[in-house]
Amino acid sequence: MRVLVTGGAGFLGSHITEAYLRDGHEVVVVDSLFRGREEYVPKGVFFYNVDLAREPAAVEKIFERHQPHLVFHYAAINGTKYFYDIPHKVFQDNMEMTINVVNAAARFPPRLFVYASSSEVYGEPLKIPTPEDHPIILEFYAERDSYAASKAFGEFYTRYVAGRRSNYLILRIFNTYGPRMDTSEYGQVIPEFIRKVLREEEFTIIGDGTQTRAFMHVDDHVKIVKKLVETGPYNDVYNVGSNQEVAILELARIIHEIVGRPFKPVFLPPRPYDRRRRCPDITKIIKATGLTPQIDLYTGLRQTIKWYMENRFSQ
Repeated sequence: MRVLVTGGAGFLGSHITEAYLRDGHEVVVVDSLFRGREEYVPKGVFFYNVDLAREPAAVEKIFERHQPHLVFHYAAINGTKYFYDIPHKVFQDNMEMTINVVNAAARFPPRLFVYASSSEVYGEPLKIPTPEDHPIILEFYAERDSYAASKAFGEFYTRYVAGRRSNYLILRIFNTYGPRMDTSEYGQVIPEFIRKVLREEEFTIIGDGTQTRAFMHVDDHVKIVKKLVETGPYNDVYNVGSNQEVAILELARIIHEIVGRPFKPVFLPPRPYDRRRRCPDITKIIKATGLTPQIDLYTGLRQTIKWYMENRFSQ
């Protein structure tokens, strides 16, 4: 089987790439390296350094050349600080990427098109745990929702355009963590906390730490998504995440405990429109795949911290 992964040099995409390559499939990776690293692309794949938002002809040529059976569209500008600092670029580039990838897939249709959406489309949820039939909520004046709006657009474009020629899956991905995440201020909370606890004198938390999230290890993400791709049902939306909700303050405390550093957080002002709670209802994907997340947060964090200590912060 030929598998194409956009964003395959990034965090989630590189793990998806590895899994299908390991199973003996032909894998094509397309990534601009805006956030990804070429070193994360394993040997044995076809790699194209292409700006998906600005090179539609190149994207179409890749589809024409390889005619993939399975497409994972995981490429996007992610990272919460980007949503606030460059909302126009987040919104426009993410939409343009999806338009160009979906249009190419419509011309050379795969058997299945998988679109990586986000839990951000739920806004401040009206219901916790949040099911897939929850409304999409976007705040017009929230810079943060530059990302959520681009992801919501992508869901509709996938359904209306890719869905005319191929089966599709829309994955509303909740917080996922593991090796290869960006540890800068433009990354997600877990790698940023790991960097701070290992390298910085002052450990800061944005907000009061009572906001909650539910964290899934990347190995569980890959296993469950691969099973969903095999089984379906297709042409539907699925939450992908852990249903174990934890406060950000408790997450920080656990990371300190694993590293063996005294926990003395300094609290910074909250970001505007930061969501107070986020936790998925995963009933639907459990029913489809028969799988649940298996890696508990403490075990996953311990493994992840070990990777960063050996690969990023070894000096």
